[in-house]
Amino acid sequence: MLRYSWLRLVWACSLILLPWATHAYKVGVGIGDITGPSVQVMLMGYAKEGQTGKGILQRLYARAYVVVDDQDRRVVFVNTDTQSMGDIIKKRVIQQLGDHLGSAIYTFDNVMLSSTHSHSGMGGYLQHTLYELSVAGWIEETVQPMVQGIFNAIMQAHNSLQEGSVNLNVGELLNSNANRSPESYLLNPANERALYQYDVDKNMTVLGFRNAKNEDLGLVAWFAVHGTSVNNTNQLINGDNKGYAAYTAERQMNPNSVSGNGPFVAAFAQSNEGDSSPNTLGAFCGTTNVRCTATSNDTCPGSQCIARGPGWTTSDLESNRMIGQQQADMALNLYKQGGTPLSGAIDYRHKVFDMTAVVLDGNKSLCAPAMGYAFAAGTTDGPGLNDLGFYQNMTQGTFLWGLISGIIRTASDQQKACQAPKPILLDTGEISIPYAWQPTIIEIQLLRIGDTFIASTPSELTTMSGRRLRNAIRDRFASHGIQVQDIIYSGPANGYASYCTTFEEYQEQRYEGASTPYGPHTLEGYITTFMELVDAMANGTDVQSVPLPDYTSKAFDFAPAYLPDHPVLFHQFGDVLSNVKPAYSRGDTASADFVSGNPRNDVMDMLGKTYLTVEMLSAQPNGGNGTWSVIRTDNDYDTRFTWTSTSSVLGMSKVTIDWIIGSDVTPGTYRLGYFGHHTAPLSTNSITPHQGYSDQFVVA
Repeated sequence: MLRYSWLRLVWACSLILLPWATHAYKVGVGIGDITGPSVQVMLMGYAKEGQTGKGILQRLYARAYVVVDDQDRRVVFVNTDTQSMGDIIKKRVIQQLGDHLGSAIYTFDNVMLSSTHSHSGMGGYLQHTLYELSVAGWIEETVQPMVQGIFNAIMQAHNSLQEGSVNLNVGELLNSNANRSPESYLLNPANERALYQYDVDKNMTVLGFRNAKNEDLGLVAWFAVHGTSVNNTNQLINGDNKGYAAYTAERQMNPNSVSGNGPFVAAFAQSNEGDSSPNTLGAFCGTTNVRCTATSNDTCPGSQCIARGPGWTTSDLESNRMIGQQQADMALNLYKQGGTPLSGAIDYRHKVFDMTAVVLDGNKSLCAPAMGYAFAAGTTDGPGLNDLGFYQNMTQGTFLWGLISGIIRTASDQQKACQAPKPILLDTGEISIPYAWQPTIIEIQLLRIGDTFIASTPSELTTMSGRRLRNAIRDRFASHGIQVQDIIYSGPANGYASYCTTFEEYQEQRYEGASTPYGPHTLEGYITTFMELVDAMANGTDVQSVPLPDYTSKAFDFAPAYLPDHPVLFHQFGDVLSNVKPAYSRGDTASADFVSGNPRNDVMDMLGKTYLTVEMLSAQPNGGNGTWSVIRTDNDYDTRFTWTSTSSVLGMSKVTIDWIIGSDVTPGTYRLGYFGHHTAPLSTNSITPHQGYSDQFVVA
């Protein structure tokens, strides 16, 4: 009898441990540089005329995570330092992976490409006309390094697969986001709002990756906050607050590597940030202490109603550092705590579908895309055409702008009724010249790692939209008897389709509602389609998709042409034009100018490299000449790489390298280095590298 009881105990324990034994994971992480043309290409996000790149504050990266179960089912999550993700980018990445590994391993189904929503990266990778107009076209110079960098990140993760674990942890992060449209949020039902303490999501969700030896591999941290800490006057490429968070987290976890690049990969992914701003102090009129909302009855024009980050009295870059550091500190804390180990099957579903054809319950329908008047007003994070009569909360159009927009296309009566109360400024869904202005064919996706799920859309969901979507997915799984530990929303992913508000928020027609393309029931369209994914995953059935259109063969590219390079007169490429001073104190900025070529010459060659170095001289014990060691690159937050055309006619240019010497810098002897490429006269195909160094200088 004792033996029988013991055997029953062993059998019961084996049932408990069975999921762990059956569904042991292999995990891999990887990182790839996706920095494209850092100069002469418009930045993507603010759509501000003249906001073209002039250099690099920090590089942009793709960070990839592969999880494989014991049945060799796998999912890939990739986080990119971009405003959004292009559907054609994903198509090309999948094609390249198929060319190298075969078409069955990584597919549209199991690869999710998400974005941090930084507004300080190069544009030109979205294929629809409206988004191309804001950055002067479809720009292969941007697309090719982006595709290659994402591919490199996935391949690095794939090649590093090893037995390991994935842990989930969630914590509350305060003072790092604020609702920029609280007037809209308050229109949601009071009983629904009462379920939540805040009008933005304060939870950070972290997936931590370790190998079988419990060695650190990486993390992904989701937190809902816009990538608008760096304002619309910026012209240096960077990943905004989430890019900084990744940089500082990786520097801490990879202490022996320059600029943080190393085996530990930390991604700071985006969530339902549609109305969530990093400018936590709120919006004020200019430099006064008068609060504003960017509506028509404000005490100041909308162009002067600007939100402030926590470090605004110093600079927007200080606000960016503060919001990024807070995310990094919280993510590393949650990672080190460990959290709950995930176990169970890997699964995935995706659907490419026509959003406008989704059938909703009741007397409701989705609309062909359109953008409202408040879309042109911008937000308090980045004001738009306020001085031309646009402001937030516009539920009526104007006669003058109605005439002007009618030149492009006058909306049909059916479209006006469908989009109401949105006054239509751009009837994007009924324009097809030169091709579709906004997408109707879009992709949603659902990944499963045990009892945790990652859902994505191409839209920027507002706080309450994200909550409703997650709750709907959770409830639908529960109806199938599947318990869920967490539903993570990640996006914009796999494409871009502007915003998504709740039906109630849409009525206010602030920027977010005006930018919700498919009408007031857009969120219901997403939820309805996600139910199909949930049912298919629960039942083990497939989901049908439609073909993804590709307009890139018809695309335009109005990025400025550039000439072959010529050195500044009486100099060679790499020569110093303006040298450093002999000595600096901590807190000073060391600076030098060099004769350069155009950085657009070499975007593919420079992936994973640097245009600048700060090097320290190490003394030799025997009194020799010493050796130079790189301590900073163009990915460091205290360096600046700025390019200037000195003669557009002759193709002459220079670069300025700045190093802001921090209080933690070791006293010693230093120099600045510059690395670039130039084209030969009369040719843009013969590209030659060059380099140069400043004089030595002492930091006391």
